[in-house]
Amino acid sequence: MNRTVLPRPASYPLVAAAFVLLTATPALAELRLASALSAVPAGVPAVAPENDRHPSAGRVLAASDVGADGARANPAGRLTLAQALQMALERNDQFALSFEQVEQARSALLESRAPLGPSAQLTASQANLTTNLRAQGFPSLPGGQILFPTLNGPFNSFDARLTLSQAVFDPARRHLARASEGQVGEAEHQRLALRDQLLDMVALAYIAAQQTQATLESAQANLALSRELAQLASDQQHNGLATGVDVARAQTRVAQDQFAVTQARSDQAQALLRLKRIIGLGVDDPLALAAPLAYQPRRLPGLAEALQHAMERRQELLVQEARVHAAEEGVLAAESEGMPVVSVSAAVGPSGVTPSQTVYLTRSIGIGVSVPLYTNGLLDAHRGRAKSLVRAAEIARSDTRHQIEEDVQLALVALATAEEQVAVTTTTVSLSDRLLELARDRFKAGVADNLEVLDALTSNTSARSRLIEATAGYSAARVNLDAAMGDVAGLLQLP
Repeated sequence: MNRTVLPRPASYPLVAAAFVLLTATPALAELRLASALSAVPAGVPAVAPENDRHPSAGRVLAASDVGADGARANPAGRLTLAQALQMALERNDQFALSFEQVEQARSALLESRAPLGPSAQLTASQANLTTNLRAQGFPSLPGGQILFPTLNGPFNSFDARLTLSQAVFDPARRHLARASEGQVGEAEHQRLALRDQLLDMVALAYIAAQQTQATLESAQANLALSRELAQLASDQQHNGLATGVDVARAQTRVAQDQFAVTQARSDQAQALLRLKRIIGLGVDDPLALAAPLAYQPRRLPGLAEALQHAMERRQELLVQEARVHAAEEGVLAAESEGMPVVSVSAAVGPSGVTPSQTVYLTRSIGIGVSVPLYTNGLLDAHRGRAKSLVRAAEIARSDTRHQIEEDVQLALVALATAEEQVAVTTTTVSLSDRLLELARDRFKAGVADNLEVLDALTSNTSARSRLIEATAGYSAARVNLDAAMGDVAGLLQLP
């Protein structure tokens, strides 16, 4: 199974900007769309219905691509966004490793709790012994002789014990166990933060592939239009309404559009390769997108609403909260190390020569108290280190909050700007369509040369290029806002 490696965590606006830069090639200046005479030419992003749901419910795909169960439709075996997200989660090595880190934290928690509970141990021994009384310190007579034989045995000895013990009072260990609980929460939130980062990357890569697909369709449609205009110029020349210069201009434009198609194919292939790598597909695996690039408006939340939502949902902040909790319990544990530790124990079992010979039942019951009196500064060092860890965790938490505030504000500004750009470029495209139609009619009527037509086509092409860029930027800004608010998992209907 192919797997991909996830880059180190970064702020979501930086991730979005990286994908925009990856797709911003010089070929974008040569974008071509379908016939300017068509009301909605091929390759122009479609407008999806208004989304009036909670701002965290933003999606990249059009509403028609989402079924009643939340799953995306998959026409003709093409890859949907939901499928791409699921494949990335299943095949990413670092995300799989995060599950093991959670399990390790849970095992560490059980390990820290074990000394606080009861324990039972069963031991048994059978031995054949000899003893030297003089070595044991028995007194001797003058001359070195002792009252008893020096060497005794060999003789048999059997003993079996069931030992029970229980910690009655051990505050340091109790606080360490609670600190381990915080570390479990930290590992779980780190796993979810890694998941959100991965989903954000996949969604942005999918949008980049959609953008290159729209660019290619635009270039192909525009090439067809250029050829049509070249044929019109040739026909006008035969009718005495155009010159050879008009034909040469039109043929030059055809060559330029053929180059744009070639470049657009290259850009699309690169975008699909990047998407394959992120979701874990092999370079030779076929890949086609199920949904075209589409403009899907959403309600822009207020700053206060977005910040509150982000502070509640961003996994990075929840990681820092768990670290602060664990560090605070570590301070309590260090301060409790100087307190007494009380435990009780009991043991019972048979003793004798052999398990079946002269067996006597014996037992012992005891209570133990341990109090550190002098540790040469060890306890003070533990307390100082624990308090420093708390201060460091609080600083990191404050920095994370500031980063989240910045992420949310940047994402809101980017989304508002992208929405305005889509509106402006849509109007520009409509006007350039009309301009191209008029220029073409004038050329057909013989009252103007095709320079006016080609200038209008260039303006129309530029406008449609900016519309594709604005639509892709708006879709990326929506994903970026979801990520900044901690809702990127909603792309896959995750909890």
